[in-house]
Amino acid sequence: MDEKQPVAKGNFGKLEAKKDPRDFDFSRYLLSDELEIPVSHDWTSIKKTAWETFGNDKINNCTFAAAGHMIVCWTSNSTTEHPLSAEKVISAYAEVSGFDEKKPGSDRGLPVLDALKYWRKVGIDNRKIKAFASVPHLKRDIVKSAIYLFGGLYAGLQLPSTIIGQKIWDTAPDQPLEKTEPGSYGGHAVTILAYDEEHLTCVTLGEEQKMTWDFWEYYSDEAFAIITEDFFNGTKTPIGLNMEALENDLLTLTKQKKALANQLDDDDNIQPQPFPQNDHTDQTINS
Repeated sequence: MDEKQPVAKGNFGKLEAKKDPRDFDFSRYLLSDELEIPVSHDWTSIKKTAWETFGNDKINNCTFAAAGHMIVCWTSNSTTEHPLSAEKVISAYAEVSGFDEKKPGSDRGLPVLDALKYWRKVGIDNRKIKAFASVPHLKRDIVKSAIYLFGGLYAGLQLPSTIIGQKIWDTAPDQPLEKTEPGSYGGHAVTILAYDEEHLTCVTLGEEQKMTWDFWEYYSDEAFAIITEDFFNGTKTPIGLNMEALENDLLTLTKQKKALANQLDDDDNIQPQPFPQNDHTDQTINS
């Protein structure tokens, strides 16, 4: 194995953020003068059932576990909670990553972008997303807008070892550098489903977990807003989103796909990623 390649640590599974010039920029579709974003909002409040781990307590499938958490939260708020099973989530992860529980070394983790592309093209348990848009994750107002308008944010974190034992994830400047370093505990994909002036709330390993805004702004490395029929019923356009423009861009980019093939990686041929190191199976995160 080439040690210079990105690897997943422990039972998280998010590899290094990948960039694609075709990503949509969420901020282009915000009509900021017309928006009224509340100072706090919580999409989890209507959900009555317990969160599932979707296998992420055992394998490096956090990119798909986070997608599963979004599906059940969207459907809980829009219609009726979809009974998504861990088997369906793990199956989708396995199809992209090459994971096979019978083959040691096959649980490699995935970049967020690979999971999003599969989710859009193939779907998870026959549930596809329509499009996804990159969000400037260091712009607090836009992050709040994305969570509120789209029913959550699909995000990537480079977790520090200092989160072990923390009730609320926060920066810890008094701790040794090797513990506070981004990614020292592993890359992790989560869904952000609530915010207020002091905290954001994500779902990780089947639990709701608060983090401070300082923590988010220091340790997040990517975030996406997602358009899906699971959350937006019928043809209604969310407040502040220019849906027609986004759909037109999607069509244009699809047409350009062949022309860009020589410049971009072919997202129809997603390659398995290197095997993860530094297993943290016996360590727990207290929420």
